[in-house]
Amino acid sequence: MPGHTMRGFFFNGALAAVRGLGDDAVRRCLEAGGETSFTSFFNYPVTAYLRVIYTAAWLLQEQQGSFEAAMRRVGYMAAPPFLSSAMGKALLSVTQGNPRILLNSLPTAYRAAVSYGECAVRWTGLRSGLLVTKHDFMLPLIHEGALLALFEVLGTPGVRVSGRQVGTLDNEITFSWQGLQ
Repeated sequence: MPGHTMRGFFFNGALAAVRGLGDDAVRRCLEAGGETSFTSFFNYPVTAYLRVIYTAAWLLQEQQGSFEAAMRRVGYMAAPPFLSSAMGKALLSVTQGNPRILLNSLPTAYRAAVSYGECAVRWTGLRSGLLVTKHDFMLPLIHEGALLALFEVLGTPGVRVSGRQVGTLDNEITFSWQGLQ
């Protein structure tokens, strides 16, 4: 994992997820990541991110009902800092509210956000498909949460997202939605 990095907006999403728990929760996550703050567009070690998200999920699990729901919430909260970045704003303007265009853009966004792994979208229908990641350190729950947030920003109705780990560092996240696009 040495040399594998990811953008600070992922870290800032995890901090946003625990902010409602108070300053001590934020401090604990920052300490776990070995930083006093994270700059959204800077790169940080993926190992630090893993320490931050596990700390955040343990802190959030009671509030969210389970560790899994807490981890999904951490992933969900990564979307707002990403979407407020120049990269995220450009992505949203190009998609013009169309989920299919947004999802087709995810491999490019993934490559810009992390220094490792692969990401692909495979369509199984007009409004359904798989997000496939390989050599990816993020848990399927993180991807589930992030996809749910992206669909919500677009106002996409009838969304379903479900992820699973299919290899040591490989995930498949099934997604579908209802509606016109």
